[in-house]
Amino acid sequence: MSLEPSTIQGEAVILNAQRIERCIQRIARQLLEDHHSAERVVISAIDGQGTVLAKRIAEALRSISKHEVVRCTLVLDKDAPLDHPVRIVDENNNDFDTALIQGSVAVVVDDVLNSGRTLLHAVAHLLPFRPHHVGTCVLVDRIHRRFPVRADYVGKSLSTNLKAHIDVRLSGPGVDEAVLMD
Repeated sequence: MSLEPSTIQGEAVILNAQRIERCIQRIARQLLEDHHSAERVVISAIDGQGTVLAKRIAEALRSISKHEVVRCTLVLDKDAPLDHPVRIVDENNNDFDTALIQGSVAVVVDDVLNSGRTLLHAVAHLLPFRPHHVGTCVLVDRIHRRFPVRADYVGKSLSTNLKAHIDVRLSGPGVDEAVLMD
């Protein structure tokens, strides 16, 4: 199996299932290395493909550490985050106990970092709950920021043109992949 990007019908596969899994394992190990003394790690997903990615990172982290790993999802409107309230829900889609964020390491997870707006709003929403540390994690960083946000944990950095779109496919049907589309 080739690990190099392949092009299929105007799409370039930039991460296949095997490489995505390696990225997830590497990110989990980096989190453990950076926060080895933390008592609790809260993996906070951005609703959508970020939720699937966060679940996999949390599972990987649980398998290699003794940390308490808690997962939640930030439900927000990515196109107009200031116009709609942000909800934090647990794995069962119930209101999340935000007291779990206080004093924890909180990591906001999304599939693609493009402008930085979504991650910025997500981080800002977590700050009132007083985490000890906040980090950001993405599978693909496009490096097209309009806002002062960077990802602390990145699966793949990719410089693309502004018209290109990256589609992360993690929740089936079909195989896991990240695809660049013009």
